[in-house]
Amino acid sequence: MKNYFYILLIAIAFLGIFFTACDPKEEDNNKDIIEITEDITTPSIWSGDKTYIIKKHDFYVENVLTIEAGAIIKFSSQAKNLTLSSKGQIIANGNSSKPIVFTSIKDDSKGGDTNKDGDASSPNMGDWANIDLNGTKSSVFNYCEFYYGGFGTGASATMDLSAESVAEIKNCTFAHNGGGVNGRYYIGVLHADNASDETIIQNNLFYANQLPITITGDINIDNSNKFSKNGETNKYNGIFVSRDITKNTTWLEDEVAFVITSDEMQIKLNASLSLGDNVVLKFSENSQLDILQTESSLINYDGDGVYFTSLKDDELKGDTNGDENASMPQTADWIGIHINGWKSTGYANWPNIRYNDPNPSVK
Repeated sequence: MKNYFYILLIAIAFLGIFFTACDPKEEDNNKDIIEITEDITTPSIWSGDKTYIIKKHDFYVENVLTIEAGAIIKFSSQAKNLTLSSKGQIIANGNSSKPIVFTSIKDDSKGGDTNKDGDASSPNMGDWANIDLNGTKSSVFNYCEFYYGGFGTGASATMDLSAESVAEIKNCTFAHNGGGVNGRYYIGVLHADNASDETIIQNNLFYANQLPITITGDINIDNSNKFSKNGETNKYNGIFVSRDITKNTTWLEDEVAFVITSDEMQIKLNASLSLGDNVVLKFSENSQLDILQTESSLINYDGDGVYFTSLKDDELKGDTNGDENASMPQTADWIGIHINGWKSTGYANWPNIRYNDPNPSVK
């Protein structure tokens, strides 16, 4: 009887070990989640069937990081940034069925409950800060999704193309991120106001962000980007532009307005700006467009549906300044379009110019 009892205990122990070792949930949890605690210093590949949790504060990519379709990258509470060094490069090619996701560790909808707190936490705008391309020239983000970025005491980007970075950003989604306005400085979720004019921004979706996109004047923008999903837009729903136009540039987006944020944006000599039909340019307070040659440098300025107006003008392309009905447009909200040698005043007086005055008697 005693021998039978010992045999039974051994059998139970064996079965326990067998089922524990074969528990697929436990095995998958260990296999599919990888914690990142060191910088990327050698060519590296992040697999599409894994979730990567960045835990290193001030995480740097100092070599080529290739991210496969389907990979999920989460930022922990202690790791807010991903920065490329001078030799850093990210090649992130997802696809329509397997996008690459960058999100908060609190986001259980992507990759499951990786912070293991059940329903105790939920993701919020600004859970992590940004990806800073830091002047690098050849990163690619294709079919990527960016959620809950933009951490900072003021407005903060989620992807920053600082120091004349060059990147290809196509077929991506930016949602529930920050951006916004610091004084008169506009910061986009996709912040390309100091990017190279070689940067490509196409077929992206922006919704439920504070301020979707800022660009430098020389970046071409087609009509492929979208700025709402199921009726949900962005608070400052526009493309905010700073710096001069120094080459032949084309703006075609007609879902939202382009907003001129520089006090004086110039179309330089031997440069031009071509506008698509139904394109609207809005101007921030006391700003103006200065054309150094003739009106022919502003191509299609009198095109069908083209307007030049105040940032407060919600009648055209909606509430771009994000204050709903708190402000109304008025004459002299902005200065005007100054053209070298234009008649006696120097300022255009086309019928599609609204709410400007270059010489207001009372402001």
